[in-house]
Amino acid sequence: MGIEVNSAKFLGGEKRRGVRFERTLTLGHQELYMDDNEYRAIAESLGIPNRKTKYADDLFRGLGAATLDVMDVSDFEGANVLHDLNQPVDTRLHGAYDCVFDGGALEHVFNFPLALKNCMEMVKVGGCFITITPANNWCGHGFYQFSPELFYSAFSSNDGFSVERLLFSHRDRWYSVREPADARERVELFTCDPIQLYVTARRCKQKPIFAAWPQQSDYARAWNAGKNVENSAGSKKSVKEVLVGHSRLLRKLQTSWRNYKQRRRYSPSNRAWFTPVKLD
Repeated sequence: MGIEVNSAKFLGGEKRRGVRFERTLTLGHQELYMDDNEYRAIAESLGIPNRKTKYADDLFRGLGAATLDVMDVSDFEGANVLHDLNQPVDTRLHGAYDCVFDGGALEHVFNFPLALKNCMEMVKVGGCFITITPANNWCGHGFYQFSPELFYSAFSSNDGFSVERLLFSHRDRWYSVREPADARERVELFTCDPIQLYVTARRCKQKPIFAAWPQQSDYARAWNAGKNVENSAGSKKSVKEVLVGHSRLLRKLQTSWRNYKQRRRYSPSNRAWFTPVKLD
C-alpha cells in the first residue's frame, strides 16, 4: 500500500478538481514509492516540505487533510483505527470522512464486497471514495485484479454514488474509460504492462449500500431484452466456416487475424472505449 508518482499526480489533480480531503481515512499506512526528484516535484506542487519520509502523511496534509486516520487490522504500521475489513465497520464510522482512500488494500481482502461496502458507508454525503488498484498483469499480487465495470456498477445511483473519474495510465499517457453501460458492450483492456485503475466516486445521496447486488451491464441488458449474451450454439455453419474447419493453414491464419483484431480492439488506442486525458 503506497503512493508512487502517478498516484500522487492523480491525487493532486483530484484536489484541483475540488475533491475535499479535510477528514481522510486511508486503508493502511501509505508508504512513499518515489525517488528524490519525483518527490521534490510533488512536494513543490502541493506546497509541503521537501522532507521525504517513509509514509505519505505530509502528502495528504498537502492535499488538505486536517484529520488523517489510518485503518488496518493491526497497529504494526501505526494505524489508529483497528479493524478487519472482512467484518462490518462500527456504525459510528458511517459518514465520518470526506475521503476514504484505498492505495492498494482492497485486493488483499478476501471478503471484497463487504470491504467495499464498508468503505462506501464511511464516506459522508458529498465526500469521495478514491482507489488506486490493480487491473491488468498483477496476477499473484493479491487475491484479486479489478475491471472498470466493477466500479461503474458498484458506485451507481442505486447506492447513492457516482463515478466522477475512472482512469488508467499507460506508457506516460492517461486515459479515461467509457462506462460499459453507455457503450452497450463490454469494455475490455489488453496490455503487456501492469495497469492500475485510478477511480474517484462521489457519494451524492444517503442510500442503503448494495440493497440490490450490482450486475454486469451486458447481462442485465440481455436479461431485460430476453436475449442471450453469447451467440447461440448449434447454428448452421457457413461455407467459410466449413472450409476453415478442413484446413489447418486457414485455421492458423484465422487465429492470427483474430488475435490481431482483438489486440487492436482491446488496446488503449481504441477511441470508442478509451479517451486520452490530461490531469487537471
